[in-house]
Amino acid sequence: MEQGKKRQADPLPELNPRTYTVQRVLGRGSFGLVYQASVEESGDTVALKSTRMKKAGGDSWIQMNGENEREVQVLKELDGHPNIVNLRGAFLTKSDDNNGEYKLNLVLEYMSDTLHRVLKHYMNVLRKNMDQYYVQLYQYQLMRGLAFVHGQGIMHCDLKPQNLLLDGRTHTLKVADFGTAKRLHVGRSLSSYVCSRYYRAPELILGATNYGTSVDLWSAGCVLGEMILGQPMFTGSNGIDQLVQIIKVMGTPSPKELQAMNPCYPPYSFKPDVAPLTWDEVFKHMASRDACDLAAQLLKFDPAGRLPPLYCLMHRFFDGLRADEKEEHRVLFDFLPDELMWCSSSEKERLVPRWMQTPAG
Repeated sequence: MEQGKKRQADPLPELNPRTYTVQRVLGRGSFGLVYQASVEESGDTVALKSTRMKKAGGDSWIQMNGENEREVQVLKELDGHPNIVNLRGAFLTKSDDNNGEYKLNLVLEYMSDTLHRVLKHYMNVLRKNMDQYYVQLYQYQLMRGLAFVHGQGIMHCDLKPQNLLLDGRTHTLKVADFGTAKRLHVGRSLSSYVCSRYYRAPELILGATNYGTSVDLWSAGCVLGEMILGQPMFTGSNGIDQLVQIIKVMGTPSPKELQAMNPCYPPYSFKPDVAPLTWDEVFKHMASRDACDLAAQLLKFDPAGRLPPLYCLMHRFFDGLRADEKEEHRVLFDFLPDELMWCSSSEKERLVPRWMQTPAG
């Protein structure tokens, strides 16, 4: 799809046709391309995620592969949350090379930036680390979005700064790219080859196939560390080296921790026995005590020991946001009814500051 080229949508049954003018490429991946585009009928700017589909026979039936179908359905289920990217529609177009293939185009809300690009700007242009306020603000929104995703029985399985969209004006963060998302099923065997390497939980590196939402919590801890350091925490050159880099920071996992990560992993003793660093050392004395503690709660070898997202939101690290009665902070604590259905009264009081009980304006 060329820049400036107009494409008339072949609509899916429930959608009205629109005409989109492609403006530029926003991103590339194994799935295909993401474009910035304008909607001729409304003038709105959107993002188009375009992936190849295959013809199932005839002219009107298209067989969606599992990943594309899953992403559309997951985004529909998560619709309306302030920290999840909004799906505005989907349509089919024929491939430009006229080989009988189709493309599925997801119409997503447009966000001006990604956390990845913002971090690069801090390090390469501003030449400084991200201010703690923004670390708090972005991590809070990530954990809130993740809590909603997990509450719907869904694992993201590819959290990383590239998949966290930002609005440069309001500093709203939204979780995006649910192409590898999985549903929780007890006893179901899953592929361990998920998550980009730098953000891959150690149980996945060890070949676990019965993992759960804790893989996202590890990734969220890696994102927190990257915002503090300005660079990824664990940068292995391959899967095994990734585990080596983790051990250099967290120390050698105990036999009990190995069992917790993958009960099917054969008995093994890592040599030499590496002592863990303190999180203050890991963050080069640049992080507050509360930031270090939150990282420690997320980055644990034992998946069951990682702090669930809603409890992360209650952490002292975010008390500064709760105490600051800014009007723009209201959206952070304006929870949907479904978000707090798991919470006790005391937990709700912890999550929603008292000043939020005062009407806005």
